Amino acid sequence: MYEVPSSADWSDTYAAYSAELREFVRTRVPAPEVDDLLQDVWVRLAEALETQHIAQPRAWLYRVTRNRIADLYRGQESRPAVRDLQDGDAYVAPTLSGDTTDVLEEITDALDLLPPKQREVFTRNELEGETLREIADDLGVPLKTVISRKGYARRRLQDILLDTYVDYFGLE
Repeated sequence: MYEVPSSADWSDTYAAYSAELREFVRTRVPAPEVDDLLQDVWVRLAEALETQHIAQPRAWLYRVTRNRIADLYRGQESRPAVRDLQDGDAYVAPTLSGDTTDVLEEITDALDLLPPKQREVFTRNELEGETLREIADDLGVPLKTVISRKGYARRRLQDILLDTYVDYFGLE
């Protein structure tokens, strides 16, 4: 049977990772959104600790944070442009040339072109939120091997998706 954690579990995790997590979010999210997003992550941790034991809190925090960041940007895609009433000028959202569905298909196709070992490391780290150390331990390979596989995958994806990027954002 699972034992209900004390509030010290949450406090210890917060003390250990709050500054690091804030810096991670700050570099990926507009300033007005940082505090709200982090508050949501910490609330989710408190709720999760009530029902489960989290063996690797850092990995859990980063996975949840990446998902919340993705949710934030996904939600912004469907929102209309916001108008700043104080300045009198309307904010005009950049128009994207490409179709999101087509881009997602091209990304999926590009991932399929990667060698299986590179694809596994890339998707587990970038899409599923696992740390490179966790992947290395799980696969039973040195950490440097996992780092190399991810680097090769990232460079290959950049090469494959360059035209897609240019078309989607309407760059010349």
